[in-house]
Amino acid sequence: MISKLKARVGYFVNPPVIQFSPPRTGSTLLWNTIRVCFPDKEVKKSHKLGKFEKKYRNAPIVASIRNPLDSISSSIQRYGRQPTEDVVRQQIKEYENQGMWDILEIRNKPKVKILRYEDFAFDFKFMFSELEEFFQTSIPESLKREVNERYSIDKVKKKSEDYGDFANYDKEDQIHGKHISQYSGASGYYKDYLGEDQIELIYTHFKEVFDAFGYEA
Repeated sequence: MISKLKARVGYFVNPPVIQFSPPRTGSTLLWNTIRVCFPDKEVKKSHKLGKFEKKYRNAPIVASIRNPLDSISSSIQRYGRQPTEDVVRQQIKEYENQGMWDILEIRNKPKVKILRYEDFAFDFKFMFSELEEFFQTSIPESLKREVNERYSIDKVKKKSEDYGDFANYDKEDQIHGKHISQYSGASGYYKDYLGEDQIELIYTHFKEVFDAFGYEA
């Protein structure tokens, strides 16, 4: 109880940066970029926000979102499964518990920056610019180069292959095995991966997310 109270007090006195996102939305790239580019900041990574973080926190939140059809397709692949109806329904429940509704709750709150995966995953210049604007400071070119050299999709894919299964990962940068899907982070590939009924199931369930962030099925 005391440690929990201290942690909450810390959110006001010396708040960390919270990197929060549903899974498979570029969250690890975003988290590593913030860690590298703002080394003086404590950065916490999470796929879920508690009531305290959503309502009472003083900590800035940097979040990412991706077309749910692509993120769920990517999630199924990381587990080495096939996109059956049962698997898709399980994934919907997992995403409900790992941030999909939370991101709707925070999208219009102060001290929150939400980036669409489709905008930043392959455009680091855009990502740096958005972070500089949010934190009101410039990122040194040397740190930008470090991010490009360490976390480009080709570098991450190569490192990911060395780890094998998703359960294996680097504790420092949280890059897992199967971190990059066979589609190499492309957008819109769900059309070739999911059936029409599965697409409709995901779209109907998360329609609020599609509408809020400008995604279509």
